[in-house]
Amino acid sequence: MGLHTESPDRITQEGEEANVGVENQPRATSNSTALDRPQAIKTRNWWIWIFVCSGLVVTGQVFSKLLLNFYFVQTGRDVCDDPKQFKGTWLQSMVQNAAFPFTAFFAFLWRSLSSNHRETISYSSSSFVKLFLLYISLGVLFAAYSQLYAIGRTHCIFFFWIFTTQLIFTSIFTAIINKHKFNRWIVLAIILSGVATGITSSDDAYMPCEAEGYKMSYGAWCGFSGTVAFSLSLCIMQLGFEKVIPKTESKVTAVMSMQTYASMIATLICLVGLFVSGEFRDIKEDFETFKEGKPLYVLTLTGLSLAWQVMSIGLVGLVCLVSTLFSNVVSFSASPLANIFVVVAFRFMDDDVEWFKGGALLAGILGFASYVYSLYKSAKRRASQSETLSV
Repeated sequence: MGLHTESPDRITQEGEEANVGVENQPRATSNSTALDRPQAIKTRNWWIWIFVCSGLVVTGQVFSKLLLNFYFVQTGRDVCDDPKQFKGTWLQSMVQNAAFPFTAFFAFLWRSLSSNHRETISYSSSSFVKLFLLYISLGVLFAAYSQLYAIGRTHCIFFFWIFTTQLIFTSIFTAIINKHKFNRWIVLAIILSGVATGITSSDDAYMPCEAEGYKMSYGAWCGFSGTVAFSLSLCIMQLGFEKVIPKTESKVTAVMSMQTYASMIATLICLVGLFVSGEFRDIKEDFETFKEGKPLYVLTLTGLSLAWQVMSIGLVGLVCLVSTLFSNVVSFSASPLANIFVVVAFRFMDDDVEWFKGGALLAGILGFASYVYSLYKSAKRRASQSETLSV
């Protein structure tokens, strides 16, 4: 992410037309070939970072789902008709964002070791205000969707299907806010990744056992609102990378800084909510009654927070490198794999990994591959246009 090349996914689709008379152009000189080498290296590194960030998303999502299910089982929140099942939403929201010191440490380490940051980047007062407003807005949205998702997850049995609308909202918002251009491969990726998440049955321990009227409706509305907040946050991230954060800043530092400051603000908001709502009193009960013991309770919440942070870093990195939509497609494509791990870990004796879970995994892989192929075509087209201009 030390690259400063523009993502091929953000290039308009106007380059589809053929270059007239290219065959009659003279061949590139050795100088133009030499000049192309740095660009080829940047493109190669760009691809490497895309797969690294995608790996972070998959890894974080798998571990966060496993640990969240473990937390609910060990605290007894998987028991039907237990009032505790609907508690602890502010704690979940806070834990989801609380590992920002981990990100801040790696941002500091990168700045210290990277030769790209020997020169200090200075901000004007107007740029600083824009950056401050960017982080504040993202922090508020982080806290909002974390809390809304926690409520929807624990109150609505249809939350899993409501969650799939996130991809629809992201597609709409990115088309309006980020002026994203769609082609057939991107549309196919959206459909396949949506199907991958939609046909995967949810066997999570935190699914409510009964549809209880007002709680169901309340949870559904919270789930829908959470999808809107999350999709909007991704689009604002891309807008921030394009319009607010200097192009000269390292992408690694930009990603780490955005994730750190936004998560810090979200954690403070959730901490206030935790005390104002009175949910902080339930923490002691969970700590005392955790089936596997108090030390493992602390380790579970710590691991859960780190897993969420790893996944978030991957998502923000993909927004920075490619686009909002690609980030969301990768997240949805990874969902079937995470669900299979949950089934194997918690439902192995009474719930087999059915054939449609394998189908969902295949759809997720194909959805990811479809979008990557679109990026490859865009990168190849851009390289061809650059070669034509250099001759």
